[in-house]
Amino acid sequence: METVTFTNSRGESLFLGTSKPFYMTTIEGTGGVPSDLLSTKSPYQDGTTFVDMLLANRPLSIIGGIVAFSREQMYQYRRDFMRILNPKLGLGTLVYTNSYRSYAIEAVVEGTPEFPKRIVLNQPFTVNFVCPDPYFTDVSPTSKGLRFEIGGMVFPLVLPSQFATSSYEAYFQNDGDVPTPVEIHYKGPALNPVITNETTGEYIKINYDLSENDILVINTAFGKKRVEVVNPDGTRTNVFHWIDLGSTFFQLQVGKNMLVYNSDREGDRAIATVDIYWNNRYGGG
Repeated sequence: METVTFTNSRGESLFLGTSKPFYMTTIEGTGGVPSDLLSTKSPYQDGTTFVDMLLANRPLSIIGGIVAFSREQMYQYRRDFMRILNPKLGLGTLVYTNSYRSYAIEAVVEGTPEFPKRIVLNQPFTVNFVCPDPYFTDVSPTSKGLRFEIGGMVFPLVLPSQFATSSYEAYFQNDGDVPTPVEIHYKGPALNPVITNETTGEYIKINYDLSENDILVINTAFGKKRVEVVNPDGTRTNVFHWIDLGSTFFQLQVGKNMLVYNSDREGDRAIATVDIYWNNRYGGG
């Protein structure tokens, strides 16, 4: 069984399943998407040298119908349908569910829904979506804390002895098909806080004195990059210009990633906490 729920930028939702009043018969575009080969060619070279494969926008096409108990109600449902799927509202969130699981993707209606000839009180429709980011994601982000931990082993000697260990690092698992951006919430204190992805050697460092009541928020998503400090009163301060020049807005690589946090001031790490949020990304559902 397949269903679709589309929520527009106003928060209005439309559910397409197998029951009245809005039903879906087919959906196309949940698999692969068109791609372009990016390559280079040298003089006298046979063929080309592969550089990358770039995916195009994802088209999604849905065919279904609207069923009502009266002609007046049918046209009312049609009006609701048009209002929720208004392309001028910009990107909304489309959640596609099959018999295995659910996936989310940002989508906008291409043009407006089409209404072929009505069959008594059954109004067929075709609606085409365009998804600028072709990857499906988890419906809800995965989150994991990166905190100071201490532990140890006690041996039955004459005097109890404990061998303690401390850690400011943790593994983060990307179960998707491609690397994925992260949103980092670093709660102070920290002097020039830094988060390092030991798996790739990349880091993000902000040359800023973060108080114990401040939260540094870093988003590494393409087109949505931001670096802000959430102040105790809830206001936000843009600190993008305080980024260390060697920093990289890194992504979680597919598989395991070791992340570490640090501060230039002794003792900050044991107090600070860091939470990482990410969505696994999939080439198709």
